[in-house]
Amino acid sequence: MEPHKYHKFDPANAARLLSDDRAHMHPPAEALAMLDLHPGQVVADVGCGPGFLTIPLARLVQPGGQVFALDIRPEMLALLRGRLAAEGLAHVHPLLSRESQLPLDDGGCGRVLATFLLHELADPGAFLREIRRVLKPGGRGLAADWAPRESPVGPPLDARVPEDRAMEWLRAAGLTPDPPVPFGPYSYAIVFHRR
Repeated sequence: MEPHKYHKFDPANAARLLSDDRAHMHPPAEALAMLDLHPGQVVADVGCGPGFLTIPLARLVQPGGQVFALDIRPEMLALLRGRLAAEGLAHVHPLLSRESQLPLDDGGCGRVLATFLLHELADPGAFLREIRRVLKPGGRGLAADWAPRESPVGPPLDARVPEDRAMEWLRAAGLTPDPPVPFGPYSYAIVFHRR
């Protein structure tokens, strides 16, 4: 897989990830509707941050569902734990992860979120192969990221991953992507499947 420039989010700016502006720009209900979620499902929110999608997701899989919330930053998981305690959501399991080594069983998740991560990945191939490994056959995932054009917010333009490149990465990892769709004013989303 050809190298690319990537850009990691600074955890010092975590409050921006939970802002009303972000909720208007990237509506959680719109993102989660693409995953076809149902009570009882097991879902991984990879790169969960402070839980922007984790908490609304957790409500959609109850009763009986489980959510694994993974992040490489302990400070993000600490913020998430506080929010989970306040919400009383005991079926969400925050887990410290490595970028391309997810602490989950093979085929253990029916749904996987990997939103606003593609531009952060040092090794997209290894990461997406891990996503495929933890997704059960017939499972569905969602990748969303910043479109490769100027916008008032988002990562540097030279770190953004064009939709066609994201599709190539997903296919190379053994996943089957649907066509990209717009997600908010500055981003796109791709639903993908493990056959």
